[in-house]
Parts: sequence; structure tokens; C-alpha cells
Amino acid sequence: MAASTTAAAPRLSPLPNIINIFSSNSFSFATKPPPRRFISIIRNSGDATAPSPTTSDNSDIELPQGPPSLISALNVERALRGIPITDINYYGELGIPKSCRSEEVITAAYKSKVDEVLKQQGMDGDEVNKKLEILKEAYRVLSSDQERRLYDWSLSRSENPETYSWPFEVDDTVTAKGDPPPQEPEDFGPTRLVGYTFLVWLLVSIVLSIAINVA
Repeated sequence: MAASTTAAAPRLSPLPNIINIFSSNSFSFATKPPPRRFISIIRNSGDATAPSPTTSDNSDIELPQGPPSLISALNVERALRGIPITDINYYGELGIPKSCRSEEVITAAYKSKVDEVLKQQGMDGDEVNKKLEILKEAYRVLSSDQERRLYDWSLSRSENPETYSWPFEVDDTVTAKGDPPPQEPEDFGPTRLVGYTFLVWLLVSIVLSIAINVA
């Protein structure tokens, strides 16, 4: 048993990484910087850590990027059973209505909320980070068609667990990108021709029937 434990240790920590770490550390200890250079580094670091006024701008706020956070077999099963997959109101967090589908509006709402959190006073670092993570998650869900469809479906199933609905039944996304193609004017020529032909045939039939009866 001891031999197997010793043999499994290298698998947990690759040997090349350990070698690089120790070689870099030994190199740093072997070559000590001259005192003058060390003093200059201290001065530069002191200048770098000096407090500077911070300004926030919506254009500087980066949009969160990452893999889907709600799409999973467990969340689909919870939605099927009418159980909410999350207790966070993403629409309320961003301050947008459920009918909003514009990516520009969602992005602007996210940046505005982030800027509001960063400027809010009386919040410690943990509270700010937690709020920012919730806003990032809300943006990722509402800006993705697949995640938003699953989230809306979960809301619909949790509100009406007795009535089953399909995911696409609650998805009111209107895919109207760009202007619709111009409609061609309707051609009434063939319709008029058929109408005139039928009228002529009817008149000829009446005339022939009268002529036959008279004869």
C-alpha cells in the first residue's frame, strides 16, 4: 500500500513543473540584484501603489464572456418538474422587462448596473464582487437565446406547474433582423383576363340559347 501511494504522487504533480519552479527559485536566490537597483524598485513600487482617483465609464466596462451557466441536464429536469432552476430574477437585476429582446438594450442595462454598483457607497469588497457576479450571470443568460429560453421556460413551469408547456411556447423571441424585403406589387392582369373571358363566354352562351329557342 505504501508503494502504491508513493508511485501515484508524481501523477498529481508533473515533474517538469516542479523542476521549473525550483530552478526559477534557485535562480532568483543565486543572482541578487545590486543595492542601487533594489532601491529603485522600492521607489517605483511606492509610486505605483500611490492612491489615484478612479473614474468609471460605461464604455470601459467589459462584457462577461464564458460558457453557458444554466444549460444542464439537472436544470432541464428541474424545469420539467416545475422547480425553479435559480432564485435570481435576472430581469429585475438588469432592470429590463421580460419582453425586451434588444441586445443593445440588454448591454446598456448591464453596463449601467455595473457602473451603479461601482459608484455605490457603503459596500465592502465582498458585497461588490457578489453583486457584479450576479449581474454577469444575468447578462450571460439574457443575452443568449438558448439560456434565456431555458430560463423563461423554468419561470413558466414554476408559475404554472399543473399546466405543461414546451420551451418554444414561452419563447416570444421575434427574429426580425433588418428591414423586411419589399413586397412586389400584385399583378391583376391574369385575374382580369380570366374575368373578361368568363363574361364573354357567358354572353355568348346566352345569345346562342336565345337563338336556338327562337329558331
